[in-house]
Amino acid sequence: MRLQPTFPLALFLACLQALPSSAARDVHTLSRADGSLIHYTLDRPPAHAGGLILISQGSGCAPGANNASLATVRAAFPNYAALIVEKIGIAPDSAIVDGYADCPQEFVTQYTLSQRVDDYRSVLNHLRSQSNMPAADLVLFGGSEGGLAVAMLAAQLQPRAIIMLSSSSGTTFAETVRRTVPPEGHATIDAGFAAARANPDSDELFAGSTYRFWADILDVKAVDYMLASSSPILLIQGGLDTSSPLASARLAADAFAAEGRCTLTYWEFPSLDHGMKMPDGRSRMAEIAALAAQWVEAPSPAC
Repeated sequence: MRLQPTFPLALFLACLQALPSSAARDVHTLSRADGSLIHYTLDRPPAHAGGLILISQGSGCAPGANNASLATVRAAFPNYAALIVEKIGIAPDSAIVDGYADCPQEFVTQYTLSQRVDDYRSVLNHLRSQSNMPAADLVLFGGSEGGLAVAMLAAQLQPRAIIMLSSSSGTTFAETVRRTVPPEGHATIDAGFAAARANPDSDELFAGSTYRFWADILDVKAVDYMLASSSPILLIQGGLDTSSPLASARLAADAFAAEGRCTLTYWEFPSLDHGMKMPDGRSRMAEIAALAAQWVEAPSPAC
């Protein structure tokens, strides 16, 4: 297990290079079994692609195609084709501003993590059928809740590499949420979760999401899926993250160590938050994405 507690700023800046822009950003649709549409964006490099990177956004309903953090990650992989799959009910041009309070009804009632993973698998299978793309050419990148999604995909697809950022990987989603809530709110959280488990198909809302959503995600523990994959994994965690607690990431690293597994590389940045920002508000996302891209090209064993 390799624990890298920090990187000096000079190394950050050295790894951040001027990256060429992509030449072809195409929006596509694919039909689900029920006839509804999956919207996805495929961004190809000017020259022959060296692989495909699926970039998976966190929670909320804002279009991924317009997500600044996802664009920063994409820029770090200029020689890859980049795939962003929108969540159910969302198109790249959806008029969404807040990303939580103004979500379309289809998203509110139908979105679950499992449904999202099914959409990813459908799009990837479709692209493979067109190009015969092997798993060795696929990189999965997920931030926050998107990290849970790519962890679930990883065991099925065995890609070239997996990158998870701020994803609370060592505890269940229920435990993660509970840790971020003050003790006086635990009774409300516990009651809501119990109601969701008792009514897993209900459209009734709790904390802005349906019981269906909560029942589907509450017991997901990313590390279980990570351990089921043989692909190299890079886990990136900020020490000041209050949404995906530091302790959860360390538990995931400990789980790999306990099994003597050398496929997990763990980077911990003590002064960065959930979005890879410093206390003064400066973002380090671009530098970290550049370092992650270098790691993908040579993911040496972590122990």
